[in-house]
Amino acid sequence: MGRTRKANVCRRLSRRALGFYARDAGVVQRTNLGILRALVCQESTKFKNVWTTHSKSPIAYERGRIYFDNYRCCVSSVASEPRKLYEMPKCSKSEKIEDALLWECPVGDILPDPSDYKSSLIALTAHNWLLRISATTGEVLEKIYLASYCKFRYLSWDTPQEVIAVKSAQNKGSAVARQAGTSPPVLLYLAVFRVLPFSLVGILEINKKVFENVTDATLSHGILIVMYSSGLVRLYSFQAIIEQTHHLHSLKFHLWRTHSRLEAILGTTSSHLIRRNRKEFFIFVP
Repeated sequence: MGRTRKANVCRRLSRRALGFYARDAGVVQRTNLGILRALVCQESTKFKNVWTTHSKSPIAYERGRIYFDNYRCCVSSVASEPRKLYEMPKCSKSEKIEDALLWECPVGDILPDPSDYKSSLIALTAHNWLLRISATTGEVLEKIYLASYCKFRYLSWDTPQEVIAVKSAQNKGSAVARQAGTSPPVLLYLAVFRVLPFSLVGILEINKKVFENVTDATLSHGILIVMYSSGLVRLYSFQAIIEQTHHLHSLKFHLWRTHSRLEAILGTTSSHLIRRNRKEFFIFVP
């Protein structure tokens, strides 16, 4: 029995238009890629060089846009010949963009500003600024300073197009401390933000006293993924961590409020109140 001859591109496009490949998204995607492969790889296809450029820094590509110079120059690759969309002003080494994500407006949402309906680039700079940049003009639409106690370096989606995780570089400690065989207790930090506008969900400290022998950690789809030197990987609910933290903060506030009431009743300062608490009575918070 001979080999079955594959349908040519024209026939496959006709069948696609009639709905033959509409069973699920996976079938449509594979069909489209098969058609593209057939067009690109056929012997009669000829390619013409329409544009060439060079870059000292890595080149990034995202949804029809090519980024050069650490995301400061953007070129559209949708047209027959690439067209420069924008180029941000030159900056110092401390202000360069370390990492970036493309954010696109969610369908059906009502947003406060007309510019929010256009695509934005969420960028992390070398000096710990989190920026939201217009993907078409390069204008900085929003910015927030993260922290001074660590160096944030990586961006990733926790929930795609909704929540981002900003990850710091690992804290290796000083050379003197490493020679002495000691290491800092905190390995890294994870800062979690909601997008548009930026609103902090929380900053998580990956501490070796809590996660013993931890080597790395990340956040994805509400799951804290912690990796250990033994090869073990543990998964934690980030939502449960947030809820427990809020409960502890509420408990501390309730204790402080109870102390304040007792001060008003007894007419004493905080230091006197603590001594009297130790000698005479205890405070229980429900």
